[in-house]
Formats: sequence, C-alpha cells, structure tokens
Amino acid sequence: MTSADRAERDGHETPETTSALEWVVAGIGALLVMFAVGYMVHFAMTRPEGPPAVVLEVTAVSRTSAGYLVRFKATNTGHSTGAGIVVTGELSRDGEAVEESEMTLDYLPQDSERQGGLFFTEDPAAHELVLRAQGYAEP
Repeated sequence: MTSADRAERDGHETPETTSALEWVVAGIGALLVMFAVGYMVHFAMTRPEGPPAVVLEVTAVSRTSAGYLVRFKATNTGHSTGAGIVVTGELSRDGEAVEESEMTLDYLPQDSERQGGLFFTEDPAAHELVLRAQGYAEP
C-alpha cells in the first residue's frame, strides 16, 4: 500500500504540489527579507558613533494655578540613544539666578524628539530663560 493510499484511507488528502505563483511570491519575500537585513547591516556599519546631541527648544509658556509652565521639545540629533537625560531650566535677571527647575527625560532615541515641561513660580517672560541638557546615561 502506498502512502497516498494510506492517506486516502485515513481520511487525509494528499498534499498538492506548490504552484509556480507560490514559488515566485516566496522568492520575492526572500529577496525583501535579504534586502532589509542587508540595509540594517550596512546602516550599522557605516553610521558614525558618537554621544547623543540634545537640542532644546521652548515651544510654549503658559500660566498655571501653581505658577508657570514652560513646555519644550528635546531633539536628539546625535548618533546614539540617551537615557535619563537631565534637563534644567534657569530663570535669571542681570546675571543672577532667580529660579531653577529640573526634569528627567527617561529615553531619547537617536533622530527623535520628546516633549516635556518645567514648572516655575516666577514669570519666565520677565526673566532670561536658559534650558540645558545636563547629562545622560547609556541605555
């Protein structure tokens, strides 16, 4: 008794052969996967290494019940990811620090941006406002 007879007797159908269209689609899929892997390897090998480069930009200042909120955008233009990025904002008048606020961005991947905010009791419009990224950790 052949395997086809046995399969028919057990209630199973014999498998059909793979069509040419299925082989073409499988080949295209394999090419796409190889292209994607090749691109990622090329990207990893040719991208220069370096620390995160955090650029801070004030996007809005608004009054709150507790004082003022300075919203900002942090953009990482560097070639690596930064974690635990400490951002400080300082209000000063005539070179004297009036108030300082600090927050931490948990994670800032390369070529990405995150939004954040700093709270102040003094009006930022009446002072000089300076935002700085103080440090980061490698994830």
